[in-house]
Amino acid sequence: MNYNIKIDDGKHKAGYLRGRVDNFYWYALVHKEQNETGINPLNLQSGEGRVTRLCVYKDVVEHGGNPYAPSSSVKRFIYANYKREWDVLNSNHVELVKQLINYLERRYSLRIIK
Repeated sequence: MNYNIKIDDGKHKAGYLRGRVDNFYWYALVHKEQNETGINPLNLQSGEGRVTRLCVYKDVVEHGGNPYAPSSSVKRFIYANYKREWDVLNSNHVELVKQLINYLERRYSLRIIK
């Protein structure tokens, strides 16, 4: 299955990116060079990758309260969270995470030759 990966427009400070992949949101820190604490795109283990921070999540708005004083709250469901190591990696979403990391690796390994 191929996932629809999009990067949000706008300025990205110091390699921080954010975007969408299908109906999930994500943000990542991507370096120009491979890093020993980065995610290996082949096996998703820590070591030798450009992505050193990654979070894949969904925000769900819940409405509640009474009709005279309505309220809403936002719950964030995290499906993958990496910061030097995996805190969360939902086994149902491993292929999505792998495609996202490979996309970021390919996109930021391109060099312009003059």
